[in-house]
Amino acid sequence: MRKLTVYNPAAGKGLNPENRECYFTTAPGDGRRFVREACLKDPNTHFTVCGGDGTLSEAVCGIMDAGAGRTASFTAFPCGSGNDTVKSFPTDRSGQTDLLDVIRVGERYGINMINIGFDCNVVTSAGRFKKLFRMSAGKLTYVLGVLTEFFKPFGENFKIDAILEDGTPFSYHGFTMFCAVCNGQWCGGSFHSSPYSDMSDGVLELIIVKKINRFQFLRLVGKYQNGTLIGENGRINPEKMSSIVSCHRIKSVRVSGMKQVCTDGEVEKMNEVEISVLPRAIQYTYA
Repeated sequence: MRKLTVYNPAAGKGLNPENRECYFTTAPGDGRRFVREACLKDPNTHFTVCGGDGTLSEAVCGIMDAGAGRTASFTAFPCGSGNDTVKSFPTDRSGQTDLLDVIRVGERYGINMINIGFDCNVVTSAGRFKKLFRMSAGKLTYVLGVLTEFFKPFGENFKIDAILEDGTPFSYHGFTMFCAVCNGQWCGGSFHSSPYSDMSDGVLELIIVKKINRFQFLRLVGKYQNGTLIGENGRINPEKMSSIVSCHRIKSVRVSGMKQVCTDGEVEKMNEVEISVLPRAIQYTYA
């Protein structure tokens, strides 16, 4: 099996991976292109991905673009700011390979989480702080992004149509604080937002938070961060919050009415998106 390293110097914090065949990405999308072309030449390639969640997501896109999900494989060497994806991986399976679910997001793929609404807007604001003050991406920029969005008007008018795990249709239409579609458990560097998500169970978790006021937000955000808001089987803690928060296990969902969508930390402008799960579609080797 051919072994390659994909390294994002913008996220890599000065690391210098030791690998004779190491490709340094040069711009957003370059990692996806390189991985796709490498898989088309040799579909049995293994990629060590050095970077953050965005670099990892690009590698997943490249493998899936080439139709090599069951032949190629990848391993994450997390050296970004958030490194959310790897937090969902077990720590006792070093060297073993598993098939993981992949999220289909319009014309691209994701591996960890899709955020729409407040969470996505925070990522955009955090990026502005990073560029404006030449800050490194990290928890501080995310906190500044949260503070910025906290003082803006809350809520967007979303239309959400999903197919639940058992095939039943589900719909919600109304002003929404945010929604998240989760394969992994973590986002934003420190938010354990979907603690019961399993990256190989063939379903996604859809979390919907209706439009709330700032007092309700302050009550909710701590639980959303520490992983106590969503319980087993989508139970909301405390139960009285179930009037504003819901969690559903889904196979697919269409969301419209937003301005942008964040896939594994990467933001794209769009007002409608179709999201679905591709069960056990890609090979991952644990570090």
